[in-house]
Formats: sequence, C-alpha cells, structure tokens
Amino acid sequence: MRIPKVVGITSWLLTCLYFVIEPLFIWTSTVPYSYLNQAMSDLGVTACGENTYPSVSFEICSPYAEWMNILFIINGITFIIGVLYLAQYLEINWRNTLATLFILLIGIGNIFSGIYPANIDLFWHSIFVVIGMITIFPGMWLYGKSLARGKYWTYFCCITLFVVTLLILLGIFIYMPLGLLQRLFYFILFIWGFILSIKLSKA
Repeated sequence: MRIPKVVGITSWLLTCLYFVIEPLFIWTSTVPYSYLNQAMSDLGVTACGENTYPSVSFEICSPYAEWMNILFIINGITFIIGVLYLAQYLEINWRNTLATLFILLIGIGNIFSGIYPANIDLFWHSIFVVIGMITIFPGMWLYGKSLARGKYWTYFCCITLFVVTLLILLGIFIYMPLGLLQRLFYFILFIWGFILSIKLSKA
C-alpha cells in the first residue's frame, strides 16, 4: 500500500513540529535547564534530583516528563512514516532497502527513548539512537545516489550532519554545546525529510 502525498508530507511536518513543542517542556522545568548543554533526553527523565542517570550529576526535574516521552514516541512514528514515504520514490533493490533501514533506526531510536527514559534504562534508551547516528550517513548517501530529484539536497544535508557529528565527538575532548549540537543534528535531519518530501511530491 502506497503512502499518499498528503500523509507523507504531513508526517514530516509533524516531525519538525517537535522543535515548536519542546520549548514548552523546557519552560516548565522546575530547575534550570540548559538548551545549549543538556540533552533532549533530560526532559523525559521521570525522577527529580541529581545523578538521575549515569554520567549526569546536575539536577533535573521535568514535571511533564511522561508527556515528553509520549512526544518522543510520536516523533519516532511520524519520522518512520515520513521515511517510508520517501522510500516509495526509490527503485526497489537491496541497496535502497538497506538505506531505508539505516535511516529508520533514528525513528526506532526515538520510540525506544520514549518507552525507556534515560533514568529507567539508559541502554535501551540510547542504543538505537547511537547506532542510527552512524548508519544515517550511508543511508542518506545511498538515497542521494538513487534519487532523480533532491539528490544534491540530500548530499548537502548528509555532509552537514557529518560535520555536526564530528563536533559532537570533539566534545569528548573540549567543550562543545552538546545540547545545541544534538538538536541541530535532528533539525537538519527533519528539515531534509520535509523538503525532500515536497520535492519528490512534485515529480
């Protein structure tokens, strides 16, 4: 069954709306929250206090964490629908199928992040996201090679994501605004899908 254009484009629009809704959860945090330095996952932590999950010593208290986790799940679902919509415009072969699976891991990771908050089970919270942030590059590159429309847009976004990822890794050694970089990674990815869906729908 093919995904209709209106469903495909709307799914990407809803995915992008994450960045409109997230500030509401930041504003309702009962302790200071750093948009620049804290992970998006901190807004879904279901316990208040310090050391709520490994490697995090600062205080976290997000009173609407359950709703934030629902947002993660919905975001993952709309992302998956959006990617499957884009996949319809590719030739059916094993390379494109593999590329689609590589990209889908990000959406699967977002769903798992919502089901397993960082303070409940950090492994399942992050494993698919971490893997997806690696597989996204060959996935998008293969998409670029296969697309007749939106090829160079896909290459541009893939390279930009790679630079952002390098900066995140550099944060292991020197200070980097990791919270901002994480959001930039997702923002570029979501905008890529939204604009590509529009480009392909015009074909």
